[in-house]
Amino acid sequence: MSGGDGRQTSAPDFDAAAFAAGSYADWSAGVRTNMVMSLDGAVSFRGRVGPLSSAADRALFHALRALSDVVLVGAATARVENYGPVELSGRLAALRAEHRWNGAQPQPRLAIVTASCRLPRRCLGVEPSMRPIVITSGRADTSTVGDDADVIVAGTDDVDLPAALAELAARGLRRVLCEGGPTLIDRLAETDLIDELCVTLTPQLTAEALPVGNAATATVNPLDAPRRYRLRHAVAHADDLFLRYTR
Repeated sequence: MSGGDGRQTSAPDFDAAAFAAGSYADWSAGVRTNMVMSLDGAVSFRGRVGPLSSAADRALFHALRALSDVVLVGAATARVENYGPVELSGRLAALRAEHRWNGAQPQPRLAIVTASCRLPRRCLGVEPSMRPIVITSGRADTSTVGDDADVIVAGTDDVDLPAALAELAARGLRRVLCEGGPTLIDRLAETDLIDELCVTLTPQLTAEALPVGNAATATVNPLDAPRRYRLRHAVAHADDLFLRYTR
């Protein structure tokens, strides 16, 4: 959730490719989430992630993409952040080639979870190898995407995420990097599908986080207890803190 517009930025004194190769490349398959979070728990500011993200966070954001088969994102986040095809260049293309597994494509695919099948404009009219994958339900009008996307229909009325992930795996897309938004990450958590969480803790306050013990979320939470993960690393760069948790 730390960007999404496809642009790669560098961070002074921070080698994101080397950091990713040494600290994140031991990933065989599953769902990895990546997000940035403020000190008071917000994942965006006035609806956008950009104000929370630093140059180092954006660099790591792209490096984690290089190690994935497919980038998974919710439609609302894709539209707000103006997502387009995932493109790697320079050092990150070399990183991907170095850690390429059997059958890996030169670039990760982009998969958008959507009920309406409305895609960001930057996703349209691209070559077939760069077309996004649209994940939707049986009640959606998939004709709206035409030849601009490959479609996975999973579920009758709502998107069935376990079925969608199984279909991605059947296509050889087993390393799934979910970049949000919060609703999609919550749905993955509800169905116990998250294998790894990567969080950049940014040294900012937003006054936008939900109050502790919010009654609305407490009454609808389907989990019988919070899911617990193990801290793999906590690495500081400048004032950012990069956290990695796994099952």
